[in-house]
Amino acid sequence: MSLQTIIDNATYVEFDIREQSGSTISRSGHYKTADRNVNVYNLKVGMHNGLQYSTNRGVIQDLYSTGSTNEANISLNNNSGMNYLTAYQGSLSSAQQGQITVNGVSGSEIYVNTQPISGNVTGHTHIVKKGDYIQPEGNTSTYRYPYQVTSDIAFTNSNANLTIPVHRPILSQTGVALNSGGVKLGNDVNWHVKIINLPKYSIVPHDLLEFSADFELIEVIT
Repeated sequence: MSLQTIIDNATYVEFDIREQSGSTISRSGHYKTADRNVNVYNLKVGMHNGLQYSTNRGVIQDLYSTGSTNEANISLNNNSGMNYLTAYQGSLSSAQQGQITVNGVSGSEIYVNTQPISGNVTGHTHIVKKGDYIQPEGNTSTYRYPYQVTSDIAFTNSNANLTIPVHRPILSQTGVALNSGGVKLGNDVNWHVKIINLPKYSIVPHDLLEFSADFELIEVIT
């Protein structure tokens, strides 16, 4: 969890989920583009220079021995001051969220069953709002990829197959089926990442760690 320590102390987190594309111009002058990936999360994490060296030597050892090769499972809400980054914007209680199940996925859509909560939801309730984070758990509760919702989705009473559109095509994962299991929403989601830029560190008076640059991370797609 050494990388998590850095994230918990971040001064800022920069998100890059832009879709990469290639382009060509034909001899006849036609401009063509082609998608190159599925909006992989790239994160840049700024770190302050106030982390105490003597109490974080284990963190440093882990980061600089295996940090660039080992995969880390990270959250953006361990620090209460960062909860707003992934906070759930919908109207459901935690208990109601836990009753939603996934029926299946297709393209950039997740289909959920909201029937179990139909008797307890009234008014203008939103299951999710645009920008909310959602992560199916799958039949093994080990599904690894989060998504962001692209439209406000209001509650529809007794809907066994409510469609939630998300920002990228649903990624498959070996050994995990997405036609059952629950969902994680908001601060419950996590990312599997590797460090692609590990800055140098210095020890400065008194007993403080200073990093030469930002930490750069990329989501691992298996």
